[in-house]
Amino acid sequence: MSTSDPFFGLSLVDGDIAFDGPQLRVAATALEALLQGLTARVLTPFGTDVFNTTYGLDVAGAFTQPVTRRVFKQVLTLNLARTLGTDPRIKDVVEVVFEDDPRYLQLHPGLTALDVRADLARRVWNVDVILETMDGQTATLSLNLGV
Repeated sequence: MSTSDPFFGLSLVDGDIAFDGPQLRVAATALEALLQGLTARVLTPFGTDVFNTTYGLDVAGAFTQPVTRRVFKQVLTLNLARTLGTDPRIKDVVEVVFEDDPRYLQLHPGLTALDVRADLARRVWNVDVILETMDGQTATLSLNLGV
């Protein structure tokens, strides 16, 4: 994979550069690099990148205002679509699925309703964002947006 590839990136494991034995694993797969980049984009607070003030996820209103769960999910969905949809490697944000949605249990068959209730009690928001990439692939970005 060349560094001119738009999906090029370092392979990371828990935020550290990955090694295969004594060798540095220089490039992640295209999908790994894409998901790593998108995760960084989402975890960056909106407007904090001094070189690109429109970069990042804007959730200040959702996390700091007293809103219902339904409104919170709508605001977060809109902001995820804006944040991820502006990445040039993404063609479409197909679906945003929150852990308390029935569809989430379909996507994660090992998860139980009890697990979901426990996460929500801890104010953990697990979200899957189903994306279509510019090269026609479908990718799932799994996010943990605990507060």
